[in-house]
Amino acid sequence: MSQKRQQHISVFEIPEDLLAQLEPVEKDTEAVWSLAAENQEQQNDDVVNSKALERLQIQEDRLANQDNELTCNTCAIEFQDRGEQRQHFSTDWHRYNIKRKVVLDAKPVTLPEFEAILTDLTESISGSEGDYSEDEDEEEGEKSEKRPDLDSIVDRQKQRQEQEEKLANEAKQIVLPVMKKHSALAWFKTPEKDASSHYGIYRHLLQNSTLAQLQRSQHKGKKRTWTIIMLGGGHFAGCVIDVDASISDVKLIQHKTFHRYTTRRKQGGSQSANDNAKGAANSAGAQIRRYNEQLLQQQVRAVLSQWHQYIAQSEMVLVHAPSGNRKLVYNYEGAVLDANQVRSIPFATRRPTLSELKRVFTEMTTVKQIQVDEQAMETCKQKWIEKEKKAKCLLERSTMAAKKAAVVVKKDTVNPHLEKLLNLVRQNKTSVTLGYLEKHMDLPVRGRMPAEEVPDDEDLYHYPTLLHVAANTGGAADLVKALLIQYDADPTVISDAGKTAYEVSKDKETRNAFRRCMCDYPDKWRWLEDGRVPSPLTEQQELDQLAKEKKKQAKEQEKKRLLDIERQKMEAAKEAKEEEARFEKLQAARAKSNMMPIVRRLGGDSVMNTANMTPEARMRLEREKRARAAEDRLKRLQ
Repeated sequence: MSQKRQQHISVFEIPEDLLAQLEPVEKDTEAVWSLAAENQEQQNDDVVNSKALERLQIQEDRLANQDNELTCNTCAIEFQDRGEQRQHFSTDWHRYNIKRKVVLDAKPVTLPEFEAILTDLTESISGSEGDYSEDEDEEEGEKSEKRPDLDSIVDRQKQRQEQEEKLANEAKQIVLPVMKKHSALAWFKTPEKDASSHYGIYRHLLQNSTLAQLQRSQHKGKKRTWTIIMLGGGHFAGCVIDVDASISDVKLIQHKTFHRYTTRRKQGGSQSANDNAKGAANSAGAQIRRYNEQLLQQQVRAVLSQWHQYIAQSEMVLVHAPSGNRKLVYNYEGAVLDANQVRSIPFATRRPTLSELKRVFTEMTTVKQIQVDEQAMETCKQKWIEKEKKAKCLLERSTMAAKKAAVVVKKDTVNPHLEKLLNLVRQNKTSVTLGYLEKHMDLPVRGRMPAEEVPDDEDLYHYPTLLHVAANTGGAADLVKALLIQYDADPTVISDAGKTAYEVSKDKETRNAFRRCMCDYPDKWRWLEDGRVPSPLTEQQELDQLAKEKKKQAKEQEKKRLLDIERQKMEAAKEAKEEEARFEKLQAARAKSNMMPIVRRLGGDSVMNTANMTPEARMRLEREKRARAAEDRLKRLQ
């Protein structure tokens, strides 16, 4: 394989000889990738061991160089005096190099390099490539001016290093990703026997076109653009990329980044999500975040509206707007983006920035290359097929065993007529049940029902006879009476739970049916001793009981009427007392204003000697009378 193919290949610039040979990899090679991952874990262990040996060598060199006291072995510099050396040990540069060696296992950096790192990371933390919103709140502004502490710098570099190592390993054909059924990458290979290279291309690129149609040579004279939108945590980043001019370097036609303070500090989540979960907060910070959420929504939709023409002409539109951010770009009146026509970014992304947009485009358009051992692939393929067969056989056996255990063998001796009779009784259909009994006189109505003729779901422990079932149904007093008189149902049968049919009766009317039969047929059964029916119920007793209930109801109504009268009297007394208090208050007010007091007659009317009154006093009196008359009319209307 040529050296050119070993380098990074753009999906738009695949060599013609390679493009003509590519064919999809078989879908049943998952075990190969699993074995490759195991081999990679072994390689990673070897790398860790080698790094540990390097650390031991560094420590030995440090002990050997302790004779020269005016040096810093970490930063590799010398000093003129001890004061300069102490001052250097307290600097952020020295402490950063120590953390860099311990955490990142990397070589120290020079002072200019350290200052450049600080500048780069400060811009990344403060927002989106320096294009920060002017309306940022004061707290955010103060924090953006401070330089980040060393721990945060090292943690960010650690994350970036891991991501870069992952990308580099894929590029160097070291890491073999585990292929799954729903992998984001589609894999291809060449039909050559000795070919060990596999090529991965994101499936998003192949949904509407083939590999040949993606090539730059197929679009000569046509302008090809991509649109990438990223939104999260109050950060927005979007760009329109010229695909033809971005083979070697990403060329942006339009780009925009900004940030709004919408995320709650140290608690995560947006303010709107917190309001929906716990209710609206009234703090100043909550109000600022709500305002910024509305402003962010307006700005995002304004940018999308301005880019409407670019988005409509884009060959690919990638949008990353997780959870609550989707409502900012989709499903609003006049929405530019349609969720069914755009594609999501099929890999993990970092904070939305301009550099992250470029990285996303580069990652999407780079062909992934890995090395595969064909012999090991075939061996693992066979092992994987055998393993799948064994798992399938075990699953089928367990499924069959479960089905056999769940199968309930129905009795052949179940009496269908008795089963239907029990269903009619439980449905409380008295006339239909009696008609069915007349047609099937041989059914076991008098005593216990045979266990072999009853379905398995019947509870013979509590309800062994048809009379037990009818009494427990409720509202079946007529059926109980008919079973006792016409079909000689035995009320003295005691169930295995120790109760007779009378004791399992569900309502008072059903119990009264037993008592009436006891009164009409006292010698037919041992009602009291074996049937446990407490007493007979004669017709006169029923009449007396009804009269007693009516008398009780009349007493209750009379008591209620008396209570109403008493309540009305109390309310009248209360109103009279309130009227007296109002009159006294009015008298006191008149005495204060040097007016003649109101003289009340026995009937409650007011008269006043107006002979010696001035015209002004008479007018005031007339107004007062009219006001009181209006008040009285309003009271009467109420």
